Amino acid sequence: MKKFPFYSLLLLLFLFSENPVFAGNKSLVQLQVNWPEYLSKHDLVWNRIPENYYEGAYVGNGLLGTILYRDNLKENTIRFEIGRCDVYDHRSIASGFDPFSRVRLPIGQLLLTPAGDIQKSSFRTDLWNAEIRGEIITTKGRITICCYVPSGEKVIILKLKSDQGERTASLTFRPEQGDCSRVRLRPSPGMTYQHNPPFRVEKINGIEVVTQPLWVGDDYATAWNEVQEPDDTRSVYITVANRWAEKHSPGNGSAADAVATIEAARKKNEVAVQKAHRQWWHSFYPASFVTFPDPRLESFYWIQQYRLGSAGHPDQPPIDLLGPWYLPTVWLSLWMNLNVQLTYYTAGVSNHPEMEEPLYLLLDRHAGKLNLNVTKEFQNDCAAILNPAGFDDLSGNVYLTNDTASVKPMNIIVLPWLMHQYFIHYRFSMDDQRLREHVYPLMKKTFAVYLRILYKSSDGKYHLPLTFSDEYGDDKDVSMNIALARWGFQTLISCAERLQIKDPDLPRWKDALSNMVYYPIDERGIMIGRNTPFAKPHRHYSHIFAIFPLYEMNIENRPDLIPMMKKTVQNFTSLDGDNCMFKFSGASSIWAALGDGNEALNWLNRSLKILPGRIPTVTSNGFYSEAGWPTFESPISSCRAALDMLIQSWGGKIRIFPALPDEWKDVCFHDLRAEGAFLVSAAREAGKTKFIRIKSLAGEPCIIKCDLEGKIKLIAPKTVLLKKRNNEIALNLKKGEEAILYVGEKPDNFIIHPLSMVGKKFNQWGGMLQN
Repeated sequence: MKKFPFYSLLLLLFLFSENPVFAGNKSLVQLQVNWPEYLSKHDLVWNRIPENYYEGAYVGNGLLGTILYRDNLKENTIRFEIGRCDVYDHRSIASGFDPFSRVRLPIGQLLLTPAGDIQKSSFRTDLWNAEIRGEIITTKGRITICCYVPSGEKVIILKLKSDQGERTASLTFRPEQGDCSRVRLRPSPGMTYQHNPPFRVEKINGIEVVTQPLWVGDDYATAWNEVQEPDDTRSVYITVANRWAEKHSPGNGSAADAVATIEAARKKNEVAVQKAHRQWWHSFYPASFVTFPDPRLESFYWIQQYRLGSAGHPDQPPIDLLGPWYLPTVWLSLWMNLNVQLTYYTAGVSNHPEMEEPLYLLLDRHAGKLNLNVTKEFQNDCAAILNPAGFDDLSGNVYLTNDTASVKPMNIIVLPWLMHQYFIHYRFSMDDQRLREHVYPLMKKTFAVYLRILYKSSDGKYHLPLTFSDEYGDDKDVSMNIALARWGFQTLISCAERLQIKDPDLPRWKDALSNMVYYPIDERGIMIGRNTPFAKPHRHYSHIFAIFPLYEMNIENRPDLIPMMKKTVQNFTSLDGDNCMFKFSGASSIWAALGDGNEALNWLNRSLKILPGRIPTVTSNGFYSEAGWPTFESPISSCRAALDMLIQSWGGKIRIFPALPDEWKDVCFHDLRAEGAFLVSAAREAGKTKFIRIKSLAGEPCIIKCDLEGKIKLIAPKTVLLKKRNNEIALNLKKGEEAILYVGEKPDNFIIHPLSMVGKKFNQWGGMLQN
């Protein structure tokens, strides 16, 4: 009989008598964070008026949002750019790519113009309470500002308090014509654009309303109203109504809805509204905790958590490239060949699977119609999504063919990559009902595309015909699609086994997996495709999907390929040019997948470097500018890279501290989520792991890889057994049970807390003028 390093019964009894934690369903591991004080060190701060969108202070509730910065049209004025996530034009498209018809539309700006000339100002984004606070000093007096977008409400609230000289500061609303900004910024040659009808301004029940009719027949409307409070505070309520988006059917009447929202908001107890708003955020942040030995990175991480919670809520639309903060741009939709995927890259790991729900509910709602997107002869068993997509609209023709001689490439990345993320979302909860009813059926249709287009050549291998490698070019046997197909077939086989489904396609998946051509590889590493080396600078790491995010090729199942894998990512980053934030964050995550924390940190830091001008770069308020246009996803992907150094879960194993850089001697995290539905906490001090805590939410098999060496000690319920082989630890945790692992002397406590950063600079994001 094999012997394993278990705790003795006597020691277990001693530990339980010392702290009856498990009987009381209370963890020994405690998170000790003074959240208001802690997050205040990470607030965005300004000692001047933010100059533009990429310096602006922003608030949002997943539907409505506003961003504050200096107005560029009216002197001595601050603008509050108003946005609503589902204000989309929704013209039908005949087929193909059309970035002009299903697009976000502008709303307008609330303008604050002081009576005197602005002399000084300061602003702060209070992360803990999700509010902007500020002060403006003018030649005539002082104005204090508080602005927030209450969670669960459909209003933006602005509070102004002025001294005598600034009581005449003016507030006006400047509407913006609701047309597609891409028509002006990047028109297609020879295109004819039908402008939407002009907006109209009116007063209804004393409330100013701007209605924007749409060419397709319905409208959206913005309403605002000011209330003078008894204490001389000016309370301003702003809303945007969009009847089409809420009713999912054409129709006018948004103006009446906007007025009703303002009137209802004015009747509510604002103290209660603000309290409920703060409670939402005070529950949001503590779902997990991470702390890094770098205050700038740590602040960036928490700012991105705030940004994610401001841009998306579980009951609101998926996040597009703008979030609720509008700016004229050429990217006005849901770009789903990378951007949407990266937007949700941290939500599950940071223990916010609820934040991913809008994306997967979108897939669920449209799953039954996605077969209509593909060429007719494929509609019986295949499904696909066209890129980009509009609000709650995944329709659009996706070209498929099984003609191996076709010279027209197929662009099929969108749905397979989304289904990879949907499956990981399932793995974070282990909700088998959802797997059976939603994930598995749509996965079958998604990866049936590969079954239908694969063909066997004279070498006895299955090959892929001409497909597009985002966004590099076209070739046969494209590495990106080989990786997605291999991952898809493997996952479908495992799902069928778990669900005990005798699927008639099982033999086909196994045959394709066993006989598919392997990745094309040259002296520089993985190629784009059969005849296309990675030989020019390019941002999209699609050819490296096998390593990350799929982990289909990894350092454990193919250690013989480690030199080649490293060469691949080195080649990817060595070709300088076509640089962008997600290129560097992607490189960081790839290096983390290869276990190299030093390189991972190097490229993470490169992604956080602020550059001047119109170079693609992270910006001082934590946004991302792509040649002057915003895209939401890239800062989130940098946070994912940071998390990949702390925890990775794939292949049925949880890896703790798998890629720490040498300089991170102290680091800890609490309740990060792993596949198999586990919450994981861990602390590291002076370069050694102090303890690891694993809590099972579903009773799945638990295998841990970590750097604990020697005799591993266990604190857990009596029925939990520990088995160790090499550097893997197996625990038989039941649902709701947890275990603590450590070596050596039992730590004095199992406390997770912020790292001490005495003498280090905080609040490095926002916009501070140097003295």
